Amino acid sequence: MVIYGNGNIYTCDDSIPHAEAMAVSQGKILHIGTEHEMERYRNGKYEYVDLGGKTVLPGFIESHAHPASFGFMNAGNMIAIDAKASKEEILLQLKEYLEEHPDATQILGQGYGLAHLGLPEGETPTASDLDKIATHIPIVLYDEGCHSGWVNSMALSMAHVDENTPDPLPGVHVYVRYPGTRKPTGYLRENTVHLVANALPSNTIPQVASHLETVLKNYTDLGFTGVVDAGDLHSTTYEAVKQLRDRDKLNLYYQKAYWADQSLTADENISRLQKLDRQYSGKNFYCNSYKMFMDGTLEAETASLLEPYSHSGKAVEPFFSKENCTAHVAAALKAGYSVHVHAIGDKGQQYILDAFSDTRDINPCLPRIIAHNQVFEPEGVAKYISMKSNLFCQTTPSWAGPDAVKETLTKLGKERFSRQYLWGQLASAGVQVTFGSDYPANLPEEINPFRQLWHAAIRTDSLAGYFPPCDAGLTVQEGVKAYTIHAARQMGLSDITGSLKAGKNADFIIIDRDIFTCKPEDVKNTKVLNTYFQGRKIK
Repeated sequence: MVIYGNGNIYTCDDSIPHAEAMAVSQGKILHIGTEHEMERYRNGKYEYVDLGGKTVLPGFIESHAHPASFGFMNAGNMIAIDAKASKEEILLQLKEYLEEHPDATQILGQGYGLAHLGLPEGETPTASDLDKIATHIPIVLYDEGCHSGWVNSMALSMAHVDENTPDPLPGVHVYVRYPGTRKPTGYLRENTVHLVANALPSNTIPQVASHLETVLKNYTDLGFTGVVDAGDLHSTTYEAVKQLRDRDKLNLYYQKAYWADQSLTADENISRLQKLDRQYSGKNFYCNSYKMFMDGTLEAETASLLEPYSHSGKAVEPFFSKENCTAHVAAALKAGYSVHVHAIGDKGQQYILDAFSDTRDINPCLPRIIAHNQVFEPEGVAKYISMKSNLFCQTTPSWAGPDAVKETLTKLGKERFSRQYLWGQLASAGVQVTFGSDYPANLPEEINPFRQLWHAAIRTDSLAGYFPPCDAGLTVQEGVKAYTIHAARQMGLSDITGSLKAGKNADFIIIDRDIFTCKPEDVKNTKVLNTYFQGRKIK
């Protein structure tokens, strides 16, 4: 048994919000409370750890990211591309990379922004652009949100994509074609980029597992004891996670979502998920979440809006029809799976909110999650509040930052611009908000939970330049709950983790400052001194 005493312990348990000491045995919390209350545990053999007044929090949970996909990308020596780089600047970067790495067998990059390539409105880059850099190796570039891709001719050839290759879902997941022909241009929308990337030489289970282990070590160092992997279409990632689990290298709770294939029926998708669940779930690896995409992103102009884009007049429909959306949600809930849904635009959000309302009586204990929630439909807040017992608003605070203001305002117009990321209105009404970085669809530094806490808190300052309204921001206290007990409930694991409470697993972190009393600017610089998972010190 270990007694951790003389601490500044924030429990995220409303019954005992703050404590001085905690007794831990066999990976579980025996008792938490005052230093005096620990006397009853001092009779037998024990170790005493003097916290020296340091702050202790429950282990953080990343509520939406793609760590296995990041492992896949790192296995391919991914290069970072500036989101504001022009086409010419990107081509120069790739040329210089190949000069420095003449023996490279592929080029994999991520980060470009379509709006900044310098192309005429409505045009996309082509394989012929990248063929100027190399024709003997594949080149695959993901955009900044990983919802579109730009590849060369060799990549298309290795993936066996040509004039005869059908689009996985016409109008949504497509290989962009030259006008009047079936010939692919080399620009890929939505899932097609992942299918082409699967053909890269680096996509092997050992390589992906090795790089995923490094990714998860970084999560440990940042204070995470749980992660929601919101899924991918890479052919190696389930086995990569399983390898780490089987080698006792999976030092956190890992939930991996299954991506619903819109070309299949709901029942066919559920059958696939059940097979993955049986094959891979076990110990702290959970394959029990059904992932749906209602739309894409504003950056790629694939987010579904109730009214057309302000700058271009483009209209995008949700990826699921209303009827089909409800059918998929109902099938997953009936099968016993939580439902995790990507929705960026207000029309996409409207469709899934209504589907959740129509299915609210099916397995009501199961979490329903809407991820991102950028543009709220006019009735969105009220609908959320009406389902707050099991509906989670998952979000990424850094996306409301000043860098995105100009492009977003141009695409949405002033009225819709003020209906973005309304976390504060939800939290004040008791809706559970959860935080996640969505990495690698974000900057590497934004994986750090203390930066996200800072972004959420600083948004309440009208002079900070973040998206309005100011009351949409969250306090540090609310943000910590978004990363702990709320995220644990989203995962369906709040009975064992997410707060420091007797009977739960001893998942906690020790940090170098009291983030509830320091200046907001100092929160983002917080360092994690130690991370404990199920009572074991893993940092």
